[in-house]
Amino acid sequence: MKTLLTTLFISIFSLSALSTHIMGGEIIAENNGGNNYNILLTIYRDTVGIQTDINQDFSVYDINGNNIMNFTSTLDANANHPVFGFQNGSLLPYFPYGVEIYFFSKTITLPGPGEYTIAWDKCCRNAAIQNLVAPLSNDMRLYTTVTVDAAQTNSTPYFMVKPVMYLPVNTPWQYNPLPYDVNGDSLSWSLGAPHESSGSPTGNPITGYTAPPSDPSNLISIDPVTGTISWTASMLGNWVYTVICEEYRNGVKIGEIRRDMQFIVLPSGNLPRFMNFNKIPMINGYYYWDIEPGQNHELRLMANDQDQNDAVTFEAFGEPFLLANPLAFSQQNTGIGNQIETILSWAPTTAEIREDPYLVVLRLMDGTYMMDEALFIRVKKSTATMGINNNEIELGKVFPNPSRDRINIPLNIKESGNVNIKFYNIYGQLVLEKSDYFNTGSHMAIIPTELPAGQYTISVDQQSKHLGDQSIIIIK
Repeated sequence: MKTLLTTLFISIFSLSALSTHIMGGEIIAENNGGNNYNILLTIYRDTVGIQTDINQDFSVYDINGNNIMNFTSTLDANANHPVFGFQNGSLLPYFPYGVEIYFFSKTITLPGPGEYTIAWDKCCRNAAIQNLVAPLSNDMRLYTTVTVDAAQTNSTPYFMVKPVMYLPVNTPWQYNPLPYDVNGDSLSWSLGAPHESSGSPTGNPITGYTAPPSDPSNLISIDPVTGTISWTASMLGNWVYTVICEEYRNGVKIGEIRRDMQFIVLPSGNLPRFMNFNKIPMINGYYYWDIEPGQNHELRLMANDQDQNDAVTFEAFGEPFLLANPLAFSQQNTGIGNQIETILSWAPTTAEIREDPYLVVLRLMDGTYMMDEALFIRVKKSTATMGINNNEIELGKVFPNPSRDRINIPLNIKESGNVNIKFYNIYGQLVLEKSDYFNTGSHMAIIPTELPAGQYTISVDQQSKHLGDQSIIIIK
């Protein structure tokens, strides 16, 4: 099985001997067959000459909050990071200040089917954190929730993309941790408050926590479709936040992971940027690269940095890089300043054709700052082999799914007229109906999620013509 990973992050400007120099992190649980789970904790630390603890203690709780197990993981100094390939204690590349990476793993056996929470905590947080009232009085509580299913195969989701620590003040900026689930379950992501320990297995949100300060035109937020975090930081300093990724199956929540971490906002600087990303076709506000199986495809993008002293480098992340026939990426210098050409290349087979597009994150780095862009890749049937109806899709894929606030329903209307959108619950009962007039062309019907949490079927009709059905999960 592929080894997954967890991440935990330390603060670079720790001001007290009480601090463990931990900037943040996460825990995941990977199924190793049967009820065996590999628990992975990765921590990121600032490097000021203080060694990390070689033992980390964990607790396991059942769904009723009962402590059913405790275990300790010991650092293996010779081990490699199971996802990113770094050796324990390595310095992460492309950061202006030293950031160490450590990970701890342990295989445990859970009692049987059911929901379990694996928790870890450590005192104390960085005194320099500015959006906590008393950070040195707050410890860090990390946890993951996993459901052991009857098939004994379920793992928690994980974040595919390495973290970002630094960004410039007063500059629009993007970062994407790219949540992914190896089991193909539905994921929902959001921003939340960091936790500290309490009598609860999950701890409690830290009292007095506030969101990192933002320019009003670009508040810190996470895109419900791509998972991209956008932010224009309005103040220098250290700011802590949490990314939450919830996992759903058949409308029921079966897992959760959290990445608790810090951003360090530095004085203004230049970000590396793609020069021609906007040339990629957009659908409903998102970038799509459509390719066909049986031939090699290349997407070439130019990138640079306004500071000519900065060397620009490129990485890409996503599910296509995990396939037996993987997507590849590379870069080459153009000879013009620090400009580079980035290249995505793939010769997909018919095995890679699927309804859901692949989501890929493209990252540029200049030695201090990083900038992410999200790209959907659709592997579609060749136009020579598609039936006529396959080219006439009238109901696009609804998103986000799961949905919290609103549902976006792409429509391709062939003939002007009224369109009826109906929502049915799991018992087949009609619970919501919307109707509107649409002219010929592409449209986006936006439906507020007025319904209670649960699983629903969306049915779309135009007069006597049925445009299609799709399932959606609504969460609150």
